[in-house]
Amino acid sequence: MVHRTHLRLTAVTALAVLAVACSRGSSVSNAAPRITSVPMQSTTGGTNFQLDLGDFVTDREGVTMTYTVTSGGGSFTGSLYSNTFDAMGEYPVTFDVSDGDKLAAGDFSVQVTSSNFAVVKEDDSGLFLLDTSTEGRITVASSTAAPVLGTGLSDGRLVYQLGSPFQLWVFDAMSRVNTQVGGDVTGAVTYMAKTSTDKFVYTTGDANDQTIYFYNPISEYSREIDDGGLSTLTVLVNASDLVFYEAGVNGQADVFYYDPVDDEVVTVGDSATDEQILAVLPNGACVFSRVGGGGETDLFYYRVGTGLVEIGSDISDLATRNKAYNGHGSANQVVFTATNAGDREIFSWDPATGQTMTVIAGTDNVYDGIGDGNEVVYHTVVSATEHDVSFFDLDTELSAVVLNSTGIAEVLAVTGDAPAYAIVLDSNADTSLHAVSLVGAPATVSWAAGGLVADSVGQLANGDVVGQRDDNTAINSFDVSAGTWAAGIAGVGLAFEGDGLEDGDFVYTVTVSAQVDLSMWDASGANSVVVSDTAGTDDYQALTSDSTILFTRIVGTNTNTDLFVWDGTTETRLTQADSVGLLYDHSVLGTFDASR
Repeated sequence: MVHRTHLRLTAVTALAVLAVACSRGSSVSNAAPRITSVPMQSTTGGTNFQLDLGDFVTDREGVTMTYTVTSGGGSFTGSLYSNTFDAMGEYPVTFDVSDGDKLAAGDFSVQVTSSNFAVVKEDDSGLFLLDTSTEGRITVASSTAAPVLGTGLSDGRLVYQLGSPFQLWVFDAMSRVNTQVGGDVTGAVTYMAKTSTDKFVYTTGDANDQTIYFYNPISEYSREIDDGGLSTLTVLVNASDLVFYEAGVNGQADVFYYDPVDDEVVTVGDSATDEQILAVLPNGACVFSRVGGGGETDLFYYRVGTGLVEIGSDISDLATRNKAYNGHGSANQVVFTATNAGDREIFSWDPATGQTMTVIAGTDNVYDGIGDGNEVVYHTVVSATEHDVSFFDLDTELSAVVLNSTGIAEVLAVTGDAPAYAIVLDSNADTSLHAVSLVGAPATVSWAAGGLVADSVGQLANGDVVGQRDDNTAINSFDVSAGTWAAGIAGVGLAFEGDGLEDGDFVYTVTVSAQVDLSMWDASGANSVVVSDTAGTDDYQALTSDSTILFTRIVGTNTNTDLFVWDGTTETRLTQADSVGLLYDHSVLGTFDASR
């Protein structure tokens, strides 16, 4: 019998001999790098995204590894990946890691969560989104019928319409998915208005029999609000996202609102006579008209918590007059005109007190606008050949004459800022454009254009005003904050186009040898700079939110308009022939900023 202790010793000795033999005859093989799962990454648009993948890769032998992008773009410096992605969306990236002997493959995805978009139409059949920071392009629709912009939503969704009758679509820039809204409906499906929370209202059906829906593009749920929309349908959304609309009852319209939070429809006005929505005020109130008992047009104010109030009812003489909404003041005062025989008289009604104030009475007056300081500007029709301009301050009850002319004084604009200005053209001195301050003792600052002044002006986003000569040989801007006109620009074919890169800048056309070019008045430098004077006619399209200018031009012997961008220094062509050599006309339908 073999002793148990001796047997165990023999086995251990044999294993030891085997181990020695193996160590002398071979080596352990090299292991490939190991890659752990990389979580979803995110970055904002137009920025250089970086990710160190060394945090997700290990190698048993500890050698230095080499990283290579295999798809998705970008590059590596060591283990640090870098890329600037084109636009909002989700981008997959694949890569290889090598230890010099073996490879391992990995992947990750990056969500770009924001973009500054321009909505661009291609011919009359295509639509794409252009990220104006990166110049990246996202195709929305191609080979379609007559795309029309509905609206851009702040989360990166685009609402647009196609064809005749309209089809309504929502494109999600993040997922690149198109969703048709109301696709089971025969007839037009039409975008109407949106809320601050990126929901929107649309209608279906014929002009005199429209169904009104409220749509959530995230859940893709449509909620029918009403089925009585008439051809006069107006939809307005207030600051609290209440949706005011009209619906027909027995052939005439009543006023309602839909509350998306409580999911309920509330009656605002259901008189037996026609009612029409006119405005929503900053405090959320709705102003609408109603045909009164004597056939006159009355005005009403409705606000949640206040209820329905007739505007101007505290003055009995106004009861039977036709009243027309003009505008509102900063404290929600309703400015309106009431007709009295041959006179048009202007009043202001204060919802805080329910009291009506007379702006001007006893003559024939026409409302022209209201300044930021509640200065109501109007002109008095003295005769067919004489109009005089005045203003009335709702806060101080101060009134003053802006321009007393023996001819026709015409208000072309009312500015904001403090003081506000009325921009006035006098037919008796029509070679000058006047900026008149709306203060107790108005001061007039005039631009002598040297020729007949055009009867329209441009207004910039900062409130400045641009005037021009009727023959397009001179153009000038009025700086509202400084109260001064610039030096003026002379040339041929000068016409205001739109805002420039900074406050007070504006873009205008100039014709040189029958070619229309673009230039920009640089307000801070007090000089003009060339936007484009390359061969071909230029057409201003839009100022983007990241301070570039989009314009189109016919290049060379082509017949189509290509899209260009100018950043203040460099011009870049954004559109070329497609993969089969076709060229398209381009136009910018609008811009919007998106973030998710």
